[in-house]
Amino acid sequence: PLSTMGIRDAEKIGLWLKEKKYIPDEVISSTSIRTRETFNGLLLECAPTFEKSLYLADANQIKSILQNLFSNTVILLGHNPGISELAYELIQNDEKHAHFIDFPAASTLVIDFNVGQWSKIKSDSAKFVDFITPQQL
Repeated sequence: PLSTMGIRDAEKIGLWLKEKKYIPDEVISSTSIRTRETFNGLLLECAPTFEKSLYLADANQIKSILQNLFSNTVILLGHNPGISELAYELIQNDEKHAHFIDFPAASTLVIDFNVGQWSKIKSDSAKFVDFITPQQL
């Protein structure tokens, strides 16, 4: 389970998401206790879909899950190393963030895809919008 600090970090990220108006239509989350608790700490007003295949998924597995979505704005709660690998793969090369390699717990990356459908996402198809770690808040 999340530590007390992990719960506080989730709450900080939830407030940041609301302040920046990064409000999801859909949340896709791993079934782990930690990601469930993180979702609860975000205090978002949407119901999550818990996806067992996200638990310790690699970048390709996560991308496959994303490619089957239909909502406009999605939050994905997953695990390293798959999340950091996917972030590094999707973002256009000139926009990579220093923390993409380690992607600290509760880090939040906001990206925009230049495609009309999730099924069309591929390497270097995303534009960097924002990135924050709880330690920066």
